[in-house]
Amino acid sequence: MSVKHINKVKYKQLIIEVILMFERIELYVNTNAEYAWLVILLFAFIEAFFLSGIIVSSAILFSICIFIFNAEFLSIFTIVPLAIIGAHLGDMASFLCGKTIGPQLLTSKVFTKRKKTISRAQKFLDKTGPFTVLFGRFIPALRPVVPFLLGISDLKLVRFYIADVIACLCWGTALGFLVTSLGSIF
Repeated sequence: MSVKHINKVKYKQLIIEVILMFERIELYVNTNAEYAWLVILLFAFIEAFFLSGIIVSSAILFSICIFIFNAEFLSIFTIVPLAIIGAHLGDMASFLCGKTIGPQLLTSKVFTKRKKTISRAQKFLDKTGPFTVLFGRFIPALRPVVPFLLGISDLKLVRFYIADVIACLCWGTALGFLVTSLGSIF
């Protein structure tokens, strides 16, 4: 078998695993509707946290919100605040991890080899920190990484907190509009 064929097979297996995972979540919420709020809060946190957010797609949170909204377990006025709180908690945890373990990572061999690139990135983040929070919240691939990197930078906790609250409120509002508009299609 060629490498290309093996990669296709692995990709198909991954898709099947994601579908099965979503079906298990759906089954859990169907049988435990009283915990639907916790599922949204948990997945918003997981999707925003830098260690798990790289693996867990924002599409899963979006799909869960649509499912819970369409099943009428929670109203959109409950779903949105829960997602905002979960995302904000995940961002804050990532930022604080960046503040605590980030400097140690920068002194490791992997990062010392890329010192010039890291220095340029840090200067950029120092200059545009609060705007990067808002920008990063709307790009799924950057969403979990930006708070961690900003934690490593010189951005102050209060500035990050304020920027993240604004970013999460904007993101949550957009999520609510998407869930209500696209949720009616499914």
